[in-house]
Amino acid sequence: MTNTNKIMELPIGIKPLELPDDEWTNAHQNFTQKLKKDASFELTVSDPEFKQKYPTFKEKYNKITENFQWLIKHAIDNKIRLRAMGSGWSLSKVAVSEDGIINTKKLTLKAELAAVHLSDTYLQNGGDPTNLLFAQCGNEIIRINSSLEKEQNPAKSLCMSGGSNGQTIVGAFSTGTHGAAFQTRGSLCDCVVAMHIIVGPDRHIWLERASYPVTSSAFHEWTKAEVIRNDELFNAALVSFGSFGFIHSVIIKVEPKFLLVQQLQKVPYNLALENAIKFNDFSGLIAKLKLPVEQLYHFELAINPHNFKQDGQTEEVYLRLMYKQPYQPNYTPFDPNQNGKFTYGDDVLGIIQSVLDRIEKLPGKIELKLIPKTVNELFEVAYDRPESAIGTIGETFRNTIFRGQLFSSGFAFDQKDIPVVTQLFLKMNKELPFTGVMAFRFVKGTQATLGFCKFEHSCVLELDGADTELNYQFIELFAQKLESENIPYTVHWGKINRFLNKERVRRIYGDTVIESWLSCRRSLLNENTRKVFNNEFLKHCGLDENLEDIV
Repeated sequence: MTNTNKIMELPIGIKPLELPDDEWTNAHQNFTQKLKKDASFELTVSDPEFKQKYPTFKEKYNKITENFQWLIKHAIDNKIRLRAMGSGWSLSKVAVSEDGIINTKKLTLKAELAAVHLSDTYLQNGGDPTNLLFAQCGNEIIRINSSLEKEQNPAKSLCMSGGSNGQTIVGAFSTGTHGAAFQTRGSLCDCVVAMHIIVGPDRHIWLERASYPVTSSAFHEWTKAEVIRNDELFNAALVSFGSFGFIHSVIIKVEPKFLLVQQLQKVPYNLALENAIKFNDFSGLIAKLKLPVEQLYHFELAINPHNFKQDGQTEEVYLRLMYKQPYQPNYTPFDPNQNGKFTYGDDVLGIIQSVLDRIEKLPGKIELKLIPKTVNELFEVAYDRPESAIGTIGETFRNTIFRGQLFSSGFAFDQKDIPVVTQLFLKMNKELPFTGVMAFRFVKGTQATLGFCKFEHSCVLELDGADTELNYQFIELFAQKLESENIPYTVHWGKINRFLNKERVRRIYGDTVIESWLSCRRSLLNENTRKVFNNEFLKHCGLDENLEDIV
């Protein structure tokens, strides 16, 4: 490809993206991607020239739609592949292109919706306009939380959150980000009710479920998009890693601002805990619950596999619960900087970063084989948190800072299989030690076709630790062991998952599901546009194929 963007006049609102040595590194610094020269761009709405020429919200928004279409045409004409890039949060290469990336983080328009924008069906079924938020793709979760909780009137909250909040809204839901809300919506994609997707140089669609129409004809005229209401297409597009085109904006469901009352304590692994794990049956734990079981919202466990007794008496398991309550102003949020303690919002990966930071500060070089011992020593320190805390969802889940030298992988299971999975893991750990810890998050299943939390009652096993080759070997062998035991599982798209391939993806989801997803992609993107949004990850997983290639 020639250096076209140096000699051509780019549309207003599109700029070349300057990348040293034509390389891009993800947020966690665990990989660097080499890109083609002059193939990457950024979109903006904040430049003075752009703001002067397109002063209104509508004018800005529709011009950006045109710019997305221009980028697709440019990519087709120059035979380059593109992907939108938000915060670059994924630890896998699921969402990155090998040719060019489009920085969308400056696309942060958002708006509340009025009744005129909403469908009769939504309103007649008691839908509240204030429980919907229209947001461009570049809005970070932290910005959305702040806007909903502090600026919107009446104040609102996201329905759920992942362990941290640095992702953009589209980047988060399209790679399967989840929390540990096990009663209602557990994955971020299940908060999404509509999407505006740019699917070609001369086509863009407004996509909703037929079973849940949200917007009105007046809204459709505003976006100038082709309207499609189709459950199968919608569910396929939800978790599509940026391969269905540029997702310009979304409408997400929000709810009245609420508080999370948190509880952390050590408990033994016994029958009472196992019943909670397998069946969401907390009857044997009533004496330990801080509030009524009906208020339970978040269910999570943490285990150190290097020091774990299952004698039914030793308190080895960290039980982390959160109870959902209506918002009230007279509370004191936990101070995350108090005494240098960790917060409830620090996910396990952030804790492991602290472990590695301490290792780096020790004299000389510590061999990797000593990391499990160090994890044993610091696991107690990492969970030396208050037994209780309270805050909004934005105050609870913060922007954990971590970078490099970290390993993070995730497997999801039907929660009834967790006791067997745990035993399999611990047995493997004796033969091939995993240099990290185990965390279990219990998550309500998703409707997304390729959703990570595909089981109706999902449990996510998060494996976080040091970035050692030993851990890569461990998770691949772990997947093989699960398959040999016929234990159904899925793998987190946005975490380390290099053992995924076409055969394994089809085994995980089944041929019918994969063919449905491929068919949906083909119906929205023509062949030339599919090539633009293909990448090596998609190819490796057999998700770049045309339907006729399968037949």
